[in-house]
Amino acid sequence: MWILSNMMAQQAASLGSDGKGISVIAEETRTIANFIQKQVERAIFDNDEIQPNNMRSIAFHLNILTLNCAFECSKIGERCKPAVVCDEDIRLLAREISNLFGGNSKKYEGLIPLPKERIKSIDDTKEFLLLKIAGIDVVEYLANIEEVCTDLERTDTHVKLRGMEVPLIDVCDLLNKLPQGSTYVIFRTPWAKQNKVYAVAADINCIFHSSIGIPKRIPKNTPLSPYLREYWESENEMPFMFMNWPKMA
Repeated sequence: MWILSNMMAQQAASLGSDGKGISVIAEETRTIANFIQKQVERAIFDNDEIQPNNMRSIAFHLNILTLNCAFECSKIGERCKPAVVCDEDIRLLAREISNLFGGNSKKYEGLIPLPKERIKSIDDTKEFLLLKIAGIDVVEYLANIEEVCTDLERTDTHVKLRGMEVPLIDVCDLLNKLPQGSTYVIFRTPWAKQNKVYAVAADINCIFHSSIGIPKRIPKNTPLSPYLREYWESENEMPFMFMNWPKMA
């Protein structure tokens, strides 16, 4: 992990100001590597057992780091390929740690292959995040996502993120559902008239490539219909629902 964090730090340095986000991820990866080393040293020299809960937590936070690295790379583009390789190695390591200590990393599966058959209306490959909000699957362009955070300090209307107060969209409250967990996705709305940032409590399913297309009329039989900005269908008829975040705020 130290080698991976050093490689990411070098990549961040080569990208200049565009690499700030990757530099933070590299530093966090190094911190986790140091923690793992201490756990192993205690097990070897002090005969202490490695605590499974600690390692499952490490796997979870490594997955969060890989997600954030993917977001950063999606914004930078081709120049970020070396960081993408490191990101995939860290994701695989997180899966191994999780499997070894009885965890479950399937929620953060990472990139899945591009379908062989393209659908008309979309010629280029797109990157998306599939997430579950209030028990409903929704989709967002990867480039519109700033980061994923855990355990942020929050009020009923905002979360605090590095000194900023980000408006919190409580989808569960809108739909009279039970409150969500402690993972927050930070969205940006460049497609809206006002480019604003919002936080949403959500469960992450995966990041994926697709050439989906065929925009459809927004159906009326989903509880999120009033808040959708786009509705597509893929070749396997899976619905892709894009939220109108400002409308929900």
